[in-house]
Amino acid sequence: MASYADLHAAVQADPRSLPKIAALLKLIRTQKLRQSQVVATHGKTALQDPRRAARVLGDDVWAVYEQTLVAALDVDDAPLRDACQSALLKRFGGANPPSQRLERLEGLVAEAAGDWEAALQRYKGVLAQNPANSTALKREVCVVEAKGAGREAVIAALTKLTATCQSDRGAWQALAEAHAAAYRFSDAIFCYEELTLFDPTAQHYMRRLGELYYSWAASTTAKREPLYRKARVYFAKSLELLGPKHNPRAATGLLLTCSAIKLDVRGRKSDPDDELNAALGQLAASKLKAAYANVDPFLRECNEKLLAAHAPPYARLLPKKNEETVSATTAAVEKLVVDDIAQE
Repeated sequence: MASYADLHAAVQADPRSLPKIAALLKLIRTQKLRQSQVVATHGKTALQDPRRAARVLGDDVWAVYEQTLVAALDVDDAPLRDACQSALLKRFGGANPPSQRLERLEGLVAEAAGDWEAALQRYKGVLAQNPANSTALKREVCVVEAKGAGREAVIAALTKLTATCQSDRGAWQALAEAHAAAYRFSDAIFCYEELTLFDPTAQHYMRRLGELYYSWAASTTAKREPLYRKARVYFAKSLELLGPKHNPRAATGLLLTCSAIKLDVRGRKSDPDDELNAALGQLAASKLKAAYANVDPFLRECNEKLLAAHAPPYARLLPKKNEETVSATTAAVEKLVVDDIAQE
């Protein structure tokens, strides 16, 4: 099978050859390549003479019209868009029930014009015929977000999409990030846990779960340690899955999580988990040192400051005992009072 580069070169050598243009456009369609300018340019050439195009391309001519219309929307070629839209409406318009593909294209044209309500009506018409039409469901999400309907409306549209297209990874991830933006960490975690079922070895899913658990723990005052421990598990798993490759984001997450468990939650109170926690913190610190060993000096300095503030041993980072703290605070207050009196 000829490659895209070969077919593109053949069309450039003979830009008027309909068979060569048809072969190039078909390859772009079947491989789902995003080459809008190429499609618009050569689709326009192929469709300049509709009768010749129909004779040479046969029934594929309508696929070329559809493909060229979408490309024209991408490159903002209004005359080409109108010509393709008119030809498709003439051939497929007026059907009862309406053609779902034509309705979807009409929705795209409305979106390009910024007519969000008209676009939504088109997609609702498609979904009335086929509630499982994933393309229409996805376009609904895009329209709701583009028209500024608000976060809750976007979440509702994405929830509807994931309920219908349960194997759509992009939809689950978009819904997770929408929940995270609304500080609904438990809902975001549920979505990412669904994603791990698709690919249990995807380190970026594990890392994101660690980040969500860490954010949840940092934003609450109750049951923080179990959440931090969950974060620690996922950050460590992300590091394990990526193996010897650098993973500074997961390493940073693990370092901060281990630090938070000891410094923010436990303090001087000992715990059987302290040894493991310190070991994981040390592992994260070593990973970060390796990742930033040969980078810009400024970045290396920033990393060193991070390690100084959060890397084990934690004893040096713990606050002073209560008596020493109270004594220091009292001395500071007395000094302020004396200074105030002296100024008066």
